[in-house]
Amino acid sequence: MKKWIVISLTVVSLSFIALNGYLIAKKDSKIQHTVYVDNWTRVKKDDVVQTFETEGIIMPQEEYDVYFHDRDKEFQRFLVKEGDEVTAGTPLFEYRTPELDKIRETLELERQQTEGEIASIDIYISKLLDYQSSISSTPSYFEPDFTLEEDLNIDEDASSDVMIHTIEQEIYKQELEKSKLEEKVKKYDSQLSSIDEQSSSVMMVSETDGIVKKVNEKLGNPVITITSNVKVIEGQLTENQFNLAETGMLFTANVAGKKLEGTLGKINSYPVNEPKIDEENHYHFEAIMTEQPEPLAIGSKADISVVTAEAIGIPTIPEKAIYNIKNPYVYLLNENSRIKKQSVQMGLSFEGIQEMTKGVQIREVLMVSPHQAHQNNAYFVTEMKPKRLTKSAIKDLSKYEKWEFFLIGLIEK
Repeated sequence: MKKWIVISLTVVSLSFIALNGYLIAKKDSKIQHTVYVDNWTRVKKDDVVQTFETEGIIMPQEEYDVYFHDRDKEFQRFLVKEGDEVTAGTPLFEYRTPELDKIRETLELERQQTEGEIASIDIYISKLLDYQSSISSTPSYFEPDFTLEEDLNIDEDASSDVMIHTIEQEIYKQELEKSKLEEKVKKYDSQLSSIDEQSSSVMMVSETDGIVKKVNEKLGNPVITITSNVKVIEGQLTENQFNLAETGMLFTANVAGKKLEGTLGKINSYPVNEPKIDEENHYHFEAIMTEQPEPLAIGSKADISVVTAEAIGIPTIPEKAIYNIKNPYVYLLNENSRIKKQSVQMGLSFEGIQEMTKGVQIREVLMVSPHQAHQNNAYFVTEMKPKRLTKSAIKDLSKYEKWEFFLIGLIEK
């Protein structure tokens, strides 16, 4: 090749490169810069669950005190000892009385009253079930029972789901009360049977299933304390946790390597200790387990995670991919190798993961880069992956795409 041809080609090439370099570097140049994207991600379908962590211990849900009133009675003997398991109707202690007939009459009257209370509960539960059914079958319109809603403290603007949930809680509460009353009936039956069998002695029996926690040999009341077989997790909430927590929230707990689940029950709104200006307040709570695993020792430590809010199966992205929190937007990377600035709307966030309610779709690709200004609609490049550069991949490109990518790599930065 002649020397002048080589010199001419060299001069033209250097001039071409210099001109493009000037246009790119020039302030306010309209030439688009190619953005190097070293970190990107896809919009994923995921769950965002907001939680807080606390601790608790396994405790009996209730304690039952048994009293002995010695007026016109003579104590005979205890029939149980501390640590014994008892059921409703188990004899606890024996005493003598000269007025067995009067006692029998009193027991029969109390039994009748208890059965009447059970019947009233059955009627109330039936009414609740009928009202719940009317809400479920006609969610758009039903005839409200304002008296019933007032008794249940249901807000007049409450949704049908909230009303149904409130009714379910009330039914559960009434069924629990009914169960207690049925245990009382068993107690009365056992006592009446004991009176019939003995002419001068009476046995006091347990009202519930449980474990004998304490027996007072000196006959100071209560003479016997029984703990319930139903166990709960008790603990204390900080002020911040108290403001987040609500009755009915789901929780998971780890107790001696066992995973337990349930809902928050009682949350005491009065601090455990008397409030002081220079001390943080703590509030007692009770967490009800869905199942009662065995064995589960009283006093076992529990690590608890309470769910305060959750969004399931929704589009999510890393929080660091979002620009300008007040008016949020992201940079999408489209299939044409262009950057698109896209406004978005956000939902829940937790531990760096952000729910996206509007603006992006699952599997779309976006930048995760340092927060700097990027030119909308600019080209972008990513890290080269030589192992992915195969002959078949190159053959799949059209001639136009080959020249386009070559020139972009030559003249843009």
